[in-house]
Amino acid sequence: MNTWMRIGWLAVVLGLPVSCGAWRLSVGGGLLAGLVSASSPTGTALGWQFAGQWTREGYVGQRWLVDLTAGQFATRPGSSGLLERGRELGGLVLWERRIPFSYAFRPWLGIGAGVTRYRFDDRLRLNGDGYAVGTYPDSSESDWDIGIGASIPINRSWSIGVTAQTGFPTRISTFGVTVLWRLF
Repeated sequence: MNTWMRIGWLAVVLGLPVSCGAWRLSVGGGLLAGLVSASSPTGTALGWQFAGQWTREGYVGQRWLVDLTAGQFATRPGSSGLLERGRELGGLVLWERRIPFSYAFRPWLGIGAGVTRYRFDDRLRLNGDGYAVGTYPDSSESDWDIGIGASIPINRSWSIGVTAQTGFPTRISTFGVTVLWRLF
């Protein structure tokens, strides 16, 4: 937990200089879910993530969003019986457009691309009874991602960020929901 807090504070400190002017910085945390197909074809993962988002508005109703995330998750064993713990560091750049569904509900919807680095460790193969029958070496994977996102403003300072992305070549897909607090 100490390491993740340091990463969070580092993201905030790095964001302070760019948050001056037209850039705005929001930070927060939330849940991370995914399908991890790099090691096991049906492995599902649950965990948490920390996010920092920088936004810059361009034309009216349009903006750029830079989303940096750090997270940790654990997979459930799929049909292959492989269980592992993973960590991810990633960045996603989205072009967003404000969609006015109603006067009160005006989310930002976006599409973009990015890169993510995954680290898998504590890798075990389980038998049908749930006992470990083999261990595997740690591994690391890097992905080019395409993603979609939504930012739902709650009030001037708080918003909910939702992102879904899939990566190539490992085909790891993640879905994250983050509660964000705007610093600037």
